[in-house]
Amino acid sequence: MHTDPTSLRLRFLAILGALPLAACGGERFESEACISVADPTAECPTVAEAAADLVGVGCGTAIVSVDGEGVFTGADEDTGFAGDRCCYPVTRKEVNNGCVVGRPYYEGGQLVMAPAVRTSGWAGGRRPSVAGLSAEERRVLADAWTQDALIEHASVAAFARFALELMAFGAPAELVDAAFAAGRDEVRHARLTFALAEAYAGAPVAPAAFPFGGAIPLERDLAALAAATAREGCIGETVVALLAAEALAATEDPAAREVLAVIAADETRHAELAWKAVRWMIEAGDERVRAAVAAVFEDVAQNGVTPPDVTFGAPDGVLAAHGRIRPEAMRSMVDRALAEVVAPCGLAATRKAA
Repeated sequence: MHTDPTSLRLRFLAILGALPLAACGGERFESEACISVADPTAECPTVAEAAADLVGVGCGTAIVSVDGEGVFTGADEDTGFAGDRCCYPVTRKEVNNGCVVGRPYYEGGQLVMAPAVRTSGWAGGRRPSVAGLSAEERRVLADAWTQDALIEHASVAAFARFALELMAFGAPAELVDAAFAAGRDEVRHARLTFALAEAYAGAPVAPAAFPFGGAIPLERDLAALAAATAREGCIGETVVALLAAEALAATEDPAAREVLAVIAADETRHAELAWKAVRWMIEAGDERVRAAVAAVFEDVAQNGVTPPDVTFGAPDGVLAAHGRIRPEAMRSMVDRALAEVVAPCGLAATRKAA
């Protein structure tokens, strides 16, 4: 499937009948952040060296400072990651940056994912070739694909909840069925990406029990649900579909290419579902719903979005060959997606009736 901004813009505008991210508030909190280390016999990098790598904006939060020395964690410990790491106490600040992670699962405004564990049961797909990769490059790729796999796993829960929320508001069968189908797609994405992670890690990798916070909260306000769908689906999944296509164009490993081709095609359908759902919510709701969706697109137009985590620690050529998009290409594609797809389609979706 050929995925590009022009084709997606036309598809989404047709859906809208226009053709013939994260909590805000700036709260600071203590947390931990880790960096991979190649030599387990060496000391952890200094606080200043770690800050040069860690301080910056991420998904829903920004690391504003590294507050203490690093603690070494070996690959043989049950961390769920392939390589040796140094972890540091850090201070984070919540930011409303329209972070793009596909369809995330939130509870209480916080992104929720299961931790990774050293067990089998989720990997299912073609394994990439690791011939010629150094141990450090394999660690970097294993960590990156593990994080992607955990996000895909969390998206299964997100779509299950979205389907129930659509039912709660009396959505048509087409939308409910598509939401459940998207959840099944995410199971497939998780299995495929866990297979990549395991191959690079040389060890089993799977999600632990998902940390639901008791009863699963369902959104009971249609305007709030429409705004979340616009941010997570219309924006997030549109951008992720294009990023997967961008990564696919540079990927050489056959297994990684197969995974990215599946994700690009499926995320395009998921984005279509989001645009259809938002259109239905605006039509079914009142002015509050339209205004809530318009506010999301206005916020993104002003503040942009933060791309998914960029993989560091290995040569650009190695990363690109194994499906990890280079930073400059990622930023360029995000900008194109916002300008050429999200902005015109958002305007069409929220334009007031004459």
